[in-house]
Amino acid sequence: MTNDTHARSISAAMQDGEIDLRQILDTVRQHYLLGVVVAASVLFIGVFYLFVATPIYKADALVQIEQQQLPIPGLQDISTALGSNSNTEAGAEIQVMLSRSVILPVVEQLNLTVEAEPHRFPLWGDALVRRGLGEVFSAIGGGYAWGDEQIDVSRLEVPASFHGAKSTSMILRAGAAGAYTLEGPDGQKILSGRVGQAAAANFAGGQVSIFVRALTASPDTEFVVTSYRTDAVVAALQGNLSIAEKGKQTGIIGLSMLGEDPVRITNILNGVMNSYTRQNVEIHSEQASKSLQFLDQQLPDLRRQLTTAEAALQAFRSQKGAAVDLSVAGKAILDQATAVEMQISNLRLQRSEMKLRFTDASPPVQALQQQLSQLEATKGEIEGQLKGLPQTELETIRLTRDVQVANDLYVQLLNKAQEYKVAKAGTVGNARIVDAAVQPWRKDKPQGAIVLALTFLIAIFAGIGSIFIKVALRRALETPEAIEVQLGLPVFATIPHSETEAAIRRKVLTGGASPLLCREVPQEPAVESLRSLRTSLQFALLEAKNNIVAIHGPTPGIGKSFVAANLAFLLSDAEKTVLLIDADMRKGHVHKSLSKPRSPGLSEVITGNSTLEAAVHSFDGGRMRFLSTGKIPPNPAELLTHGNFQAMLQQASKLFDFVIIDTPPTLNLADSISIGKLTGVNFLVVRGGLSTIQDVQISQRRMDQSGIRIDGVIFNDLSASASKYGYGGYYSYKYKSEVT
Repeated sequence: MTNDTHARSISAAMQDGEIDLRQILDTVRQHYLLGVVVAASVLFIGVFYLFVATPIYKADALVQIEQQQLPIPGLQDISTALGSNSNTEAGAEIQVMLSRSVILPVVEQLNLTVEAEPHRFPLWGDALVRRGLGEVFSAIGGGYAWGDEQIDVSRLEVPASFHGAKSTSMILRAGAAGAYTLEGPDGQKILSGRVGQAAAANFAGGQVSIFVRALTASPDTEFVVTSYRTDAVVAALQGNLSIAEKGKQTGIIGLSMLGEDPVRITNILNGVMNSYTRQNVEIHSEQASKSLQFLDQQLPDLRRQLTTAEAALQAFRSQKGAAVDLSVAGKAILDQATAVEMQISNLRLQRSEMKLRFTDASPPVQALQQQLSQLEATKGEIEGQLKGLPQTELETIRLTRDVQVANDLYVQLLNKAQEYKVAKAGTVGNARIVDAAVQPWRKDKPQGAIVLALTFLIAIFAGIGSIFIKVALRRALETPEAIEVQLGLPVFATIPHSETEAAIRRKVLTGGASPLLCREVPQEPAVESLRSLRTSLQFALLEAKNNIVAIHGPTPGIGKSFVAANLAFLLSDAEKTVLLIDADMRKGHVHKSLSKPRSPGLSEVITGNSTLEAAVHSFDGGRMRFLSTGKIPPNPAELLTHGNFQAMLQQASKLFDFVIIDTPPTLNLADSISIGKLTGVNFLVVRGGLSTIQDVQISQRRMDQSGIRIDGVIFNDLSASASKYGYGGYYSYKYKSEVT
């Protein structure tokens, strides 16, 4: 079975849909060191990220967009009927806020095309300065800034040859008494200057000019000064600004911006709002000017129409010699005709003004045209009613209607012109700042608690995942078939997985006793397999040079000690005298399973500090004897090649029917090779779900090179899923005595 824990191949179990939580936990225990290293690495990365991550701040503001009132009465109803609402208006205003016409003035006002900052040590320089630890590392040199160095550059102009790039960075090196030097991207000195004085020099086929307003730094401290293309800065701001309407059709627009410098993002956000509201006022003032200009053009014509209509009515009355009285029906028709004609005249004026801003095919113009058509039809009906009146009354109604319509329309436009003059003088627009941006004092991200929580979860999953990835990539053996087919090695025994032994191993991890499986549960299928191995061993010894059996294994944790100890007990149970030797003088632990002391043992016998008879321990009063590792020596490899070790084995071979040796791992050490040269039978233990075909190949090659023949392979810990594919007698059949 196993010496430590049970590492099961998860892939095989998944094929049968039988994922066992206990098997998963055993696999994690087997490779826990890898999981711990990976998890610790992830945690370190998370903590390191929190240490070096630059704080990101968020500034926000609110703007209210009031629904725009159209300049001429009646248009608002038409706009509403066409489905215009604050939602579409807010969407349009958001696009205006992001337009170059709004952003560009902010870039110019705040001088965002020029950026200057201290040259910090890569990766963690800023983090150290933020935490006040910069001075501790100032001795590193290299021109890095480690304190509160400051610089203010108001102008940096570069040659046209650099305009192809979005930005051009240069190094400004502080000197003494306000002096400085400017170096190009390639480190070449461009110019020397002084704070408060403009400096310029020819460079790269053009001129570089700079003006440094202020500079606070020790000599040789470096600053990175960057000149950005204006269009690149505008595009960057358009991408960094987040603008959206708060709620649905509220007309309240929220603006926000993230950045490393809280002062900078606050100024940018307020600059954008001020630029937008200023442009909004200018647009409304321009609209009022255009409307006033239109009315000023219409008023003289309306005045002439009114004068002409009044003259015609006066001439008609003079011709008739007396006032013509209208009948009741005539008065009613006159009122209707006047009202309809007034509406038609208003709509025509509205259409003329709309055409200054819209095309003939636009929905507002089309809606006005539809209303005009309806009113023209109504006017035609009224004209039909007039035909039934006497000629004198008919003419009187027409002339009176013309005078009333012209007079009402003229007075209405005069009043509207006065309103536009007042509106133009006090235009405020339909946008107002509700909340200006305020400098944030608390960082928006990274959120330490959230990052640590996520890092902890990721560390757990990464640690566990790395274990199963390693197991999957190892392509561990699942059945003995590959060993027989690919390597031609005989498999002497196949030991199935035992939950009882797994429970014993877990108990050992918690400090409990470790009894032998064949003694505690003699009818366990794994024990039956070991009995078969006992029988096979007796036949193998017929051709062996001695009765010494070495139990090898490629790697730790594959069950060598389990096989050796239980095989020794079963041999003694068959009336044979057996000596079990724990020859792993580095990490041997069989003495714990047998509840025996480590010393005296093998190391003392080899060094001559003890005799074989004195170092051997009896076990359970039977025919089995045990020789532990003894005190762990500093040179176990040299002891195993000492002549005393060979002499001791020869002595033991004569005293016992069988000598079983638990050897160190084959792949890690040469100790097992030294032992294998002295033994008559060499078995190689592999473990299902852990050992690989490469492990067996390398072990076989090393032994062949040393003249050692592997007599057989013991396949330990065959999984239940693998047993279903031809190796399954262990789980379906048990031979028990009849109860009489």
